[in-house]
Amino acid sequence: MSARHLLIAAAAFCAMVPALAQDSAPSETQTLRATGAYPTRQATSQWLGSNLIGAKVVSASNETIGRIGNLLVNDDGVVESVVISIGGVFGIGKKDVAVTYKSLNIARTHDGAAIDHITVAANKKDLSQAADFKTLSQQRTETAARRPTQDTPAGPAPVKFSPAQ
Repeated sequence: MSARHLLIAAAAFCAMVPALAQDSAPSETQTLRATGAYPTRQATSQWLGSNLIGAKVVSASNETIGRIGNLLVNDDGVVESVVISIGGVFGIGKKDVAVTYKSLNIARTHDGAAIDHITVAANKKDLSQAADFKTLSQQRTETAARRPTQDTPAGPAPVKFSPAQ
């Protein structure tokens, strides 16, 4: 009798396997990239993102400009730009400016394991005058704030004139 129950349970499980497999498959709109590459160590020509973020940024004349606040990475995984946070105290009054990754000159520490500082050709005044960097979230918030809401009237109500009698 127990063999019969075991056989029924196995048949039920086999019937569910295709349904389970369908749930985990990517949808038509989602494509997954398979690379087969699993790096095992960092090369001397590579930087860790954690070393870049927070690194001190200086000008060519060694003037302190700010720190790397974030990285802009494209869909191919390439760092295109870095966001430099300039000025401010505890995040108040700071300004974010993006520069291309290729414009950075990265200096390692003496042992070569970390970043000592990053030099850019611009000075603090140049970057302070540059346009603020805006994330997608900030752009969408600003766009939404500029749209009139349904509660806000579009302008003054029109004045109706009646013909004189």
